[in-house]
Amino acid sequence: MVLDYGDRVLLLTELGNRYMVTLKRGEKLHAEDGVLSHDALVGKEHGDVIETSKGVKVAVLFPSAYELLASMPRRTQIVYPKDLGLIAFLADARPGCKIVEGGTGSGVLALYLATRVTPGGLLVSYDLSDERFPVIERIAERMGVKEVLRLKKGSLAGVEERGVDAFIADVPDPWTVIGGAVTSLKGGGAFVAIVPSVNQLERTVAAMRGSGIIDQFVGEVMIRPWRVKVGATRPVHVMRGHTVFIASGRKVNLQDVSNWNLKLPLGFR
Repeated sequence: MVLDYGDRVLLLTELGNRYMVTLKRGEKLHAEDGVLSHDALVGKEHGDVIETSKGVKVAVLFPSAYELLASMPRRTQIVYPKDLGLIAFLADARPGCKIVEGGTGSGVLALYLATRVTPGGLLVSYDLSDERFPVIERIAERMGVKEVLRLKKGSLAGVEERGVDAFIADVPDPWTVIGGAVTSLKGGGAFVAIVPSVNQLERTVAAMRGSGIIDQFVGEVMIRPWRVKVGATRPVHVMRGHTVFIASGRKVNLQDVSNWNLKLPLGFR
């Protein structure tokens, strides 16, 4: 793809710095790596390497979905990539499926899931406030997922959708929306809740079991990056530890499964 004005690109420098820019005529990037003219990027292709005014090499890359989402202005905490992948996996998000999600917040989770259900699917995201909806819709258009994303002002406790494949609750009190989730989900559909504390986790899982949702995975994701250099390979000094707990399960046609003795599914044990 040949770059043009209006395109959004990720610039990765040999010093390890990252810059997300939208190419504009006559503008320049001023950074510790040097100055780089937007005009010099027009006509280049993804993967090309150019130099700044200081001679620092810069790779011109296509921004990934998460890099676009992480660069969004936001007022609420976003879901980290280590958690996003597991949430999408547990929800079995795939092209053509229908997912209800909320609260929308900054929109990172909703937009990421929209990339998973396209083409042919639907991601409906609920929030008590529609203040962020115009920004999220503009980003959805830029990412090419506007057709599969629906934003609705309202509570997850009373969603309108029925027969959905997955229901994801990213709210402070998921146990209050489980009744709405059970009504909304198709038989065997996936429920996923995201909470930060142990007390919230206990209450959520108890409500799931008491509402006919068999929990399959309850836990958190730890990730430990390594810095690789011949003769000096080691883990990085700082790692992203606890962010959220994730509780997921499947709806069955039984009112209460609290007494079931469950084992972790394959891949988690």
